[in-house]
Amino acid sequence: MAGLLDHGSLKFLDLLSPKSKAAFAAAEHRHTYQDGRTIFSPGDDGDRLLIVRSGAVKMGRFSPSGRETILAVLGEGHFIGIMGVLTDRKRSQNAVAVGKTTIGYVHKADILALMDSCPEIAQAILPATLSRLNVALNMLDDLRLLPLPAYTAVFLQNMLEASEVPGLLNWNQSELAVAVGTSRVSMGKALKQLEKNGLIVLKYGAIAIPDKQALSDWIDAARAEHISF
Repeated sequence: MAGLLDHGSLKFLDLLSPKSKAAFAAAEHRHTYQDGRTIFSPGDDGDRLLIVRSGAVKMGRFSPSGRETILAVLGEGHFIGIMGVLTDRKRSQNAVAVGKTTIGYVHKADILALMDSCPEIAQAILPATLSRLNVALNMLDDLRLLPLPAYTAVFLQNMLEASEVPGLLNWNQSELAVAVGTSRVSMGKALKQLEKNGLIVLKYGAIAIPDKQALSDWIDAARAEHISF
């Protein structure tokens, strides 16, 4: 798997001044994980904030039957685990390194001290967290109301902003099925319909979007058709 799935949410580090970034980095201890290594699992203590310093982290869950759902793939500059730090909740998801990944860890006591000494850090946490909440609510609406081809198109659109090669997503059909939470067969049918409509081009291990505006317009039309007020 390559490519991010951050749904356009705000990167925490982008919201900080150089001075605040330096203060934050001074409180970190860092660890590097190889591709596929588990960073944390459900039930682990949530007393540390994680900052993705390089690479990416796949966030997901497994159903009782063992089916995996990918919730996000967060790259450099994103934070992970703020809810655990602020509420003392244990981890509720799996976090796995995508590629060689370096994580900066900041303990709860240090986070609280930084928020007191550098108000900008506390101020940045709020919009970064709220942007994730907004993404989650929008995804919930789309999941509830849109048919699978349209919901898949929304996922593809969200990934475009973070793609390394413009217009090309290095995700295969199986990975996308896991991300969307459906079967590989159902995902194959959805992708074929999008390709038939001229919105995507299926490649070996990748998906090309030749016209981002056409994809966006099609999604808007699908929402208008399936969402009533």
